[in-house]
Parts: sequence; structure tokens; C-alpha cells
Amino acid sequence: MVAFIAALIGGLANAASSIVGRVLIAMGFSVATYTGIDVALAALKAASFAAFSGLPAQAFAVMGALQVDRVSNIIFSALAARLFLNGLTSGSITRMVLK
Repeated sequence: MVAFIAALIGGLANAASSIVGRVLIAMGFSVATYTGIDVALAALKAASFAAFSGLPAQAFAVMGALQVDRVSNIIFSALAARLFLNGLTSGSITRMVLK
């Protein structure tokens, strides 16, 4: 009797989850996975530091006085922390979206 009740509850839970999923899909909800975010952030950081390479020595002196290198590192660290808090795992974020 206990096995029958367990099987019945398992079947009902499976049916309810598929029904809920179908209702959400019918309402326009879906799940989107954005991949390659960590690669894009690393490429953006490399491109921004590469843009500094063509500057004259006086510009480097001004940038050194303004500590632009530290500021850019703080900005990229804040972006990485924000992505981590939003659920970045192994370079991808999965979000529920409304179409």
C-alpha cells in the first residue's frame, strides 16, 4: 500500500511539473542561457589596455598621476563581481525571460 501511494505521489508530481512548465511556456516564459561572458570580459579588458599602447609618453605620465590603471582594474573587478553575484557559473548565466 505504501509503495502504491509513493508511486501515485511521484506520478502526480511529475504530471504537475510538466503542466506547470507547459503553462509557463504558453504564457511566454522561457529560459535563456548566455555563454561566453567571461571570455568577453577578458577580451574587453585586453582591448582597453591595448588601446593605451599607442599613447605618447606625456599621456602615460598623466595617466600614471591619475592612476588610470588602478581605476580600470577596479571597474573590471566590479563587473566581474556583479556577474558572479548574478549567477555566473563556468562562463554562462541562465535567466528566465519573457517573450
